[in-house]
Amino acid sequence: MNETGDHPSANAGQAEERARLAAQKKRNMWLALALFAFVVIVGVTTVIRLGDADLSKDGGVYWRNDPQPREQAPMPELPSDNDADSEEGPV
Repeated sequence: MNETGDHPSANAGQAEERARLAAQKKRNMWLALALFAFVVIVGVTTVIRLGDADLSKDGGVYWRNDPQPREQAPMPELPSDNDADSEEGPV
């Protein structure tokens, strides 16, 4: 026993608990700092990307949406059901 009347192992347990709590607090602070940095990076990236965006009715947020007609390639001719049966021959 020591001068306060506590058992030495009780003081060691309290010291371990204090050390564990201090380490946990330190980890939590670093985690909070990392989360804050991530939020700042996402916010700055969003502001930069939206700064150059055309937000009019015909504009896109992250892309250019020029209203130009696009010519489409002609559709290929597909065989009809009758043509498929005649090529296979009698079953």
